Amino acid sequence: MVFQSWSYVGFLLITILVVRLTSASWRWLPLLLASLFFYSLTHWGAFVILLFSIFYTYFTAIRVSGSAHMSIRYRWLLLSIIGQVLILGVFKYLGFFNGVMQGVYALLHKGDWNDWPLLVLPLGISFFTFQSMGYVFDVYYKIRKPEMHLGKYALFVSFFPQIQSGPIGRSKEMMPQWTSISLPSFEQYRWAIQLFVWGLLKKFVVADRLGNYVDEAYDTVGSMGTWVWLFILVLYTVQLYADFSAYSDMAIASARMLGIHIPENFAFPYKANNITDFWRRWHLSLSGWLRDYIYTPLLFSKKKWKKWAVVYAIGITFVICGIWHGASMTFVWFGVVQAMILICEMFTKDRRLVWAEQWGRTYQWASVVLTFWVISFCFILFRADDMYQVAGVLADMGQWNSSLLTTYLAEKNISRLMGILFLLTMFLWGDERWDRWIKQPQMSMNKSVLAISLMLTVLMVLGVFGKNDFIYFQF
Repeated sequence: MVFQSWSYVGFLLITILVVRLTSASWRWLPLLLASLFFYSLTHWGAFVILLFSIFYTYFTAIRVSGSAHMSIRYRWLLLSIIGQVLILGVFKYLGFFNGVMQGVYALLHKGDWNDWPLLVLPLGISFFTFQSMGYVFDVYYKIRKPEMHLGKYALFVSFFPQIQSGPIGRSKEMMPQWTSISLPSFEQYRWAIQLFVWGLLKKFVVADRLGNYVDEAYDTVGSMGTWVWLFILVLYTVQLYADFSAYSDMAIASARMLGIHIPENFAFPYKANNITDFWRRWHLSLSGWLRDYIYTPLLFSKKKWKKWAVVYAIGITFVICGIWHGASMTFVWFGVVQAMILICEMFTKDRRLVWAEQWGRTYQWASVVLTFWVISFCFILFRADDMYQVAGVLADMGQWNSSLLTTYLAEKNISRLMGILFLLTMFLWGDERWDRWIKQPQMSMNKSVLAISLMLTVLMVLGVFGKNDFIYFQF
């Protein structure tokens, strides 16, 4: 059941009605039942895996908290994390390891490798395993006490607006809300509806429209040159952000209609002036999770290494970040490349500060443009099916033949491409302004009706319908 479907709208409305008819201290129960029902529709095997993850981390967190000795606490933490990593490894990465073994056998001329059976990939497995692991970490570091109420903990892991693609919630922010859930006011409902429609517009008008051009380009690698690919890279960079931020906005809106606050996931990442700043703005819930539970412990464990401790922590953190995104070497290399850039930025920080003082706003704008192009090139690894396709794109980009651009313009209709460029310009230039306007807490009834009406009109006129899945569903 996807957000941009009438079935989801009906499901959400029924859930809102039941929650409103339930007393504040018991509203967690209809939310839990709705969440479990919502996820059970994906696949019965995935539902069983989710339940196992809930029970496993619930009991291991209690053992972590109940152990008096630090060594025993650490063993229970390790056991809990190993269990969750095994779930990810078996159900998400088995195919990846299978491909690696095929390559090894072929390299060593040992005949054919017996393929492992393909298992169901549970929807949102990367998100709910990280969310439950974060909870166990919080208990281990004594940030919070373990949740003894199994039902409320199960709701934390399975809450339906965020289980498919986040944002990854934190126990200290989410779980206290289950105690007494307040009903939203009329103004809050109106705010949430505006945000939900804004998400729909970004998905159907921006992301899916650009996706048509991006998908075709990657399906026909080798037939275009440098200039066309530069255009496609920009399209995918905007598509990915519009698609994922649309999901996040719709998740936040859905939760708010139920009286629950979940965190923002983006802070206008394409305004970043370097890759370090980009990761402070992009997928905030994942970046924060990696910083608090992977990067910081690694950094402190090797603090005697000084700057090299930072190199060590960045390297491991971003390899994990890459692998988390997908079971493919393209994602591994994405993480490696990000780590290399971040390490380079660390060693050049002082020099760049001098340049910033010397050149002022010119340096700032140049840095933003350069960062955008760097991340656009990195996203080739994010979008390509495999490393062969990455190599094909890079080889294709070496063709500076202007006739290939002319042919592309003729095939796609130059007026239509000008419309796409106008759409891109309006989105990149006005995204922050529109986003802040849509999300402002106080807005008059007339302005709210006008905003929703305008967005629905644009959606009906310019929307591209038929693509149901969000990009991050594959993760």
